[in-house]
Amino acid sequence: MSRTSIGDVKERFKDFLYNYRERKTGLYKYRERLNTMAIMNQRSLVIDFNDLLVHDMDLARIVENYPDIAIEAASQAIKEILLKEHPDYAESIEKFYPRFRGLPKTIPIRRLGSEHIGKMISVEGILVRLTRVEAKMIKAYYIHVDSEDRHGFYWPEFGELGERLEKPIACPICGKSGRFQLDMTLSKYIDWQKIVVQEKPEEVPPGQMPRSIEVMLTSDLVDIARPGDRVTVNGVLRVMPTATATRGSGKSVFNLYIDANYIDVQQKVLEEIEITREDEEKIRELARDPWIHEKITLSIAPSIYGHWDIKKAIALSLFGGVPKILRDGTRIRGDIHVLLVGDPGIGKSMLLQYAARLAPRAVYTTGKG
Repeated sequence: MSRTSIGDVKERFKDFLYNYRERKTGLYKYRERLNTMAIMNQRSLVIDFNDLLVHDMDLARIVENYPDIAIEAASQAIKEILLKEHPDYAESIEKFYPRFRGLPKTIPIRRLGSEHIGKMISVEGILVRLTRVEAKMIKAYYIHVDSEDRHGFYWPEFGELGERLEKPIACPICGKSGRFQLDMTLSKYIDWQKIVVQEKPEEVPPGQMPRSIEVMLTSDLVDIARPGDRVTVNGVLRVMPTATATRGSGKSVFNLYIDANYIDVQQKVLEEIEITREDEEKIRELARDPWIHEKITLSIAPSIYGHWDIKKAIALSLFGGVPKILRDGTRIRGDIHVLLVGDPGIGKSMLLQYAARLAPRAVYTTGKG
């Protein structure tokens, strides 16, 4: 499929978004979602993959096999529809993001291979690491410094910048080469973040270490999940040069990563716990109990006799401390770490497994294998 077919795919997306109706209610599902986007000032539209299969199976296959074309075409379709329905809002948003959820098949992380490169895939796992949110340049603003003139332009003309910042060979305005100055302020950026998703413990073969893959998040996907969350990631599998290849060693080996399109947080804890008035009264009653510390300690792995101090340390670690900033600016973290050292068979692993089950976010790992 060539890039010239984006126009055809866009028209098919416009037909889907405007005409798809739910069978039970008869409502125009995506017209409603587009209206909600305008009201909430959102820039992402979630599209259920099963709806695509029902309405236009060929379009669904295009999303799977040619995701870059499908995402760009769907983005343009959303923009054109909203320009008619909500012109002021649509003009204020530079780019809309179609988010495809509910892909019919998930691929185990350890089975991702070269045959999946450039395809829309879905993986499940545990988020084990994430970076801080950074700014990624998507359009560079260059100033062409010429002896006769001085003018600026955005680069690249079409699409967005990839992993590397590329300079134009010739000015797209006057067609001349010369010196190009990058204006960092006028360049366009989006939020960017990298996370690492690891295989779920139940999917790791016995005696082997869990595999993981890097995932790149942009725009409103950043900070959508936290370490310990179980997530389903839908996105495009891509390749990036290894560190040695980047330095010009000539090696043809590349690392795999996922350019995320949609993330479903299956285990979003803490924030989504609903505390009723009865729960709040019980919590306040427990807080007034002078023996609450002892009761909490006794509740840690009650099937294991003794180990009072160890259980108390685990309880303190689960609750965590309070971060402090000293007068000289030194920051003391509130995280509490526990190191258990002892003979085999005294219950260390059982205590840790209990803590892992009790903690809202936990990854239990061993040194075996």
